Amino acid sequence: MAAGSKELAPDEGGSPKPPKRIAGVSIMNVIGTFVKKVSTVGIIYFLGYYQLSVAWLIGPVIFSVIRDEWKKEKELKRTIAKAAAMCNEKEVILARVDDLPSWVFFPDVERAEWINKIMRQVWPNVNHYAKTLIKETIEPAVAESLSSYKLNGFQFQKMSLGSIPPRIGGVKVYDKNVSRNEILMDLDVFYASDCDISFSLAGVSGGIKDFQIHGMVRVVMKPLITKIPMIGGLQVFFLNNPNIDFNLVGVADVLDMPGLSDLLRRIIVEQVANMMVLPNKLPIRLSDEVPADTLKAPEPEGVLRIHVVEAKDLMKKDIGMLGKGKSDPYAIITVGAQTFKTKIIDNTVNPKWDFWCECVITDPGQQLHIVLKDHDDLSKNDSNLGR
Repeated sequence: MAAGSKELAPDEGGSPKPPKRIAGVSIMNVIGTFVKKVSTVGIIYFLGYYQLSVAWLIGPVIFSVIRDEWKKEKELKRTIAKAAAMCNEKEVILARVDDLPSWVFFPDVERAEWINKIMRQVWPNVNHYAKTLIKETIEPAVAESLSSYKLNGFQFQKMSLGSIPPRIGGVKVYDKNVSRNEILMDLDVFYASDCDISFSLAGVSGGIKDFQIHGMVRVVMKPLITKIPMIGGLQVFFLNNPNIDFNLVGVADVLDMPGLSDLLRRIIVEQVANMMVLPNKLPIRLSDEVPADTLKAPEPEGVLRIHVVEAKDLMKKDIGMLGKGKSDPYAIITVGAQTFKTKIIDNTVNPKWDFWCECVITDPGQQLHIVLKDHDDLSKNDSNLGR
């Protein structure tokens, strides 16, 4: 073998090991699965012995299957994201290509391991500050939002963001089409925490674990000045709503279905959007020479006018007397933290809205998202029809 090449030996003398796939079966999971199957067989035997209708079994079985598949899918995503946050990205290449950092796909995005090393060093201090911020700012806003759903008394009991800091998957610094008075860069942020958060809601205690957030954070350094620190201030914000996920534990785990989880997730996303999703920005003033208004309320790039005309051949979500019925579709338009909703058109799969809205565009990198949903009077969680 040539002198410049290296060969991977299998676990000998500290030699490098090939990447391992993220997989594994817990003994507790096996025992839990065994107990569930034995219970199911026992219920079937009970129904047959007493000649009861099997219809009483169909509903719980379907409910259990859907819940298990939903939790397995979420757990796989959390495991991969946490592995990427805790170790080198190369170790998760064999696990899932879709979750690789941006520097793998885009040549103009650079790795930023030096930032990650700094983040690990300062994370305990950031953790302490974040707990104060969450208690004073996030908790009252979440409690107010939950009260509109008749869920009162929300309060954080314990908060620890854990020892795993956010990880920067890649950094892109813009050098074209940028003003000479500013520095523009994007950070691909992954946060897969080992947090320990407990809360009380409507007299029920629960907790949050495996909290994850992923999004593109833009940092604008402006204006550039001639005195130390050479930068007048910072603007930090998400270009679009970040992806947020978590898992409920404790008593709340009984309610860990898409209904409650989606409600909490939606409220958390709203609070993050109100703080630092365009057009909202987190301003950091570095020099007294820079007016605060310059950082808090910069001039927008323009206004985008949107016309939602119609949709055709949508899915039939409502169940009628003779089978599938129609849908009650509406559209949700999102640009950054700005959200618009069309009117609901009842009993149709070819709705015509003729809906107009206007949104402020603060950055050319913002994205427009349109989601179609089916309105359901019996539930606050409407079904998706497409996007």
